[in-house]
Amino acid sequence: METKFIFTEKNGGACVTEILSPGAVCIVPESLGGACVTEIGDRCFAGSPVEEVYLPRTLKRIGRYGFYNCEHLRAIHIYAETMEIGGGILNGCRNVREIFIHMSADEKSALRDFVTELGERITVHYFLPDGNGGEREAARLVFPVYYDEAVENTPARITVSNIHGTGQKYRYCFTDRKLRFERYDKLFVYEKAEEPVTAAAEIAMYRLWYPHGLWEDAKKAYEDFLQQHLYEVLAGNMGKPDCFKRLFGEYAGRRLTEEETDRLISEASKRKLAEISGILMDYKHRSFQLKKKKFEL
Repeated sequence: METKFIFTEKNGGACVTEILSPGAVCIVPESLGGACVTEIGDRCFAGSPVEEVYLPRTLKRIGRYGFYNCEHLRAIHIYAETMEIGGGILNGCRNVREIFIHMSADEKSALRDFVTELGERITVHYFLPDGNGGEREAARLVFPVYYDEAVENTPARITVSNIHGTGQKYRYCFTDRKLRFERYDKLFVYEKAEEPVTAAAEIAMYRLWYPHGLWEDAKKAYEDFLQQHLYEVLAGNMGKPDCFKRLFGEYAGRRLTEEETDRLISEASKRKLAEISGILMDYKHRSFQLKKKKFEL
C-alpha cells in the first residue's frame, strides 16, 4: 500500500501532520504540494509500525512526541538542518539501535536531543562532507546503555535514584550543539571498568576505524585495550566475519597464544565458519608449528 502524507502549509513550508500506511521503511519527501517539508507535526508517527525512517534535509522541526510508542522503530536518518526537536519524540521507542546523521561543516546538530531520549545502546553513524560534493562516515560512535533505578528507603520515606551503566555520561559530551570528541574519548576509562569487554571493545574499534576527532592519547588507550583483551574480542566478534578479519590482521601477530588459537579454531569449527577456521589454522601453522620443528632440530 502506498504511503500517504497528510500536510498543511505552515510558515511557507509543508508541515506533515499524519502519515498513512508508512510501511516498514518510510522516506519522507523533501517537498509536498510544491512546498519544502520543514516540519513533522506533533505525534505524527505515533504508534506506527515503521522500522526505519529517512527524514529530509529540508526538515527544520520535529514536534512533540513525533515518534511516540513506535515500538518497531530501529533506525533513523536525519540531517543537521533539523535543529528544533520537541520533547518526548522517541518516548516508547525501545528498539532504536542506529542513528545516521548527516552533518554540515560546522558539525552543529540536534544529535544530543535524540540520544538523550534513549537509554538503550545506540550506534551513531556520523557523516561529514568529503570536499568533493559527497560525504563520508567520519565517525561511528556507540552510546552505551544505562538505566535509572529508584530505591525506596521505607523508614525514612526517601527514594534514592541510582544510575546504572556508563551511558548517561556519554550522552553529556555535547556543548553548543556540538559533540566534543575529546570528552567522549576520555569516558572510555569508565566503560572498560564497568562494562563487558566486548561492549568496550566495540567503542574502541569504531573510534580507531572511524577516527574523526581522535587524539593521540585516546588512540593509544583504545589500541592497548584491544591488544590486552584480544582473545575475548576476537571470540566476541566471530559472528561478524569482516570485523573479525580486520581485528585479526591488525593485532593477532602480537598477542594470541597457541591455546587461545586452538579455542578459537574449535569455536569457528562449531559454527561452521570455514573462512575464519582457515585463517586461524594458517596462523597456528605459521606461528607455532614451525617454531616447534625448529626447536626439535
